[in-house]
Amino acid sequence: MQIRTHIGVSLDGFVAGSDGRPAVLSMRDFIPGQSHGHPEFIAGCDAVVMGRHTFEPALGAPEWPWRGLQVFLLSTRPVPADAPTGVTSAPTASGLLALMRARGSDGDVHLVGGPQTIEAFREIGALERLEVILLPLLLGAGLPLTRRGSELVRLGLDSHRQFPDGSVELAYSLNS
Repeated sequence: MQIRTHIGVSLDGFVAGSDGRPAVLSMRDFIPGQSHGHPEFIAGCDAVVMGRHTFEPALGAPEWPWRGLQVFLLSTRPVPADAPTGVTSAPTASGLLALMRARGSDGDVHLVGGPQTIEAFREIGALERLEVILLPLLLGAGLPLTRRGSELVRLGLDSHRQFPDGSVELAYSLNS
């Protein structure tokens, strides 16, 4: 089991604009679940993990985005009553990691986000791959991929590829 991200980031480092809308949604021809290599990425995953700021907006979506995948939620609050069945929650990244390992699956876990959850799993050494889709956008402001004052982390480039819309996927190892 590897914990991996696959997240869109503007050229100026933001995963979401000032309004909280994911940067990737500003791409003209973006199709959720289809663009930027997402089908290939998610095919290797059988679970997702996210924080409450990512989880709650999905509850109002017309269709649950993670159907067929085990969902793990990093949150100190209980799972909302209107959440789909089978959502597993823990208040710490280490507690959630133990629950993920206990399920006994070899499939990877897609760390959906957001940045606080990515940082929480990185801090405990559990984030193994950071797959960034560098978007040809300048947002000017918004939610950065990392918080100010984060410690230096050296990454090893594993692969890269360009998409027709000018976006570039960069896949890095953290624990190499």
